[in-house]
Amino acid sequence: MRRTTRIGVLSALAAVSMFSMPVIASEGNNQVLQVLIEGVEEPVKVVNQSEIDMKSVAVENAEEGHINIIFASADGTQYEFENVDYADMIEPAFVEEGVFAFIKYTGAASGKERSYGQTGELEYKEPAELFAIDDVYIRQEPDSESDIVGLIYRGDAISVLGETAKYYIVQKEDVTGYTVKRCISEDEQDAIAAVKAQEAALAAQEAAAAAYYAPTEQWSGYAGVSEVSRQRFDDCDGSGHGYYVIHYSDGSQSIQNY
Repeated sequence: MRRTTRIGVLSALAAVSMFSMPVIASEGNNQVLQVLIEGVEEPVKVVNQSEIDMKSVAVENAEEGHINIIFASADGTQYEFENVDYADMIEPAFVEEGVFAFIKYTGAASGKERSYGQTGELEYKEPAELFAIDDVYIRQEPDSESDIVGLIYRGDAISVLGETAKYYIVQKEDVTGYTVKRCISEDEQDAIAAVKAQEAALAAQEAAAAAYYAPTEQWSGYAGVSEVSRQRFDDCDGSGHGYYVIHYSDGSQSIQNY
């Protein structure tokens, strides 16, 4: 897959009060970047755990309780993180993965490891063919709460036009939108294996249902149809949405979204 060069800041910053200072400390081999921001008692501090040589960090107020953070490297590249909920970040660290950077941290509210992706999109010089390893929505924007504009099924080959830190920009027929990366693989064999695993699970469910509802004297006069089982398929972008495949005693099945 061919990609363009590393992205930097893709949007102009609003004219606001901003404070910037160079790296002022170190922890082992890591740089510690921190900056004071108006109205915040403690400095905003992020440990640079990448191999990028950072020279400065700047912070600006965004929405209430959130900030924008902009890192500048020695080679002039800038890395922008917009609308960051810094108050929820325990030990935030700047890391680089592939062509994008992230701030990784422990969530103060959840206690779980989280990551916040760099702002911006990378457009490929030519589309790439990748493969779905799960059912996943295509969304209008790179956000799990954005409107759904399409659906990719496990095993589908899709055309990928570019990417953000966490999403691929995909095209399916006449629909273009965003799909989370973790549902997509560059290896077609991963998609084939995922389809086979799903088929095996559904076959096992159907076999169990057929055995449970096999005709007996007890059921000989029973003409009703009842639900035997349901299998849940979560949309893998973490939105909490998805669908159930419901199996019935007469061998039929239906789909129910949630």
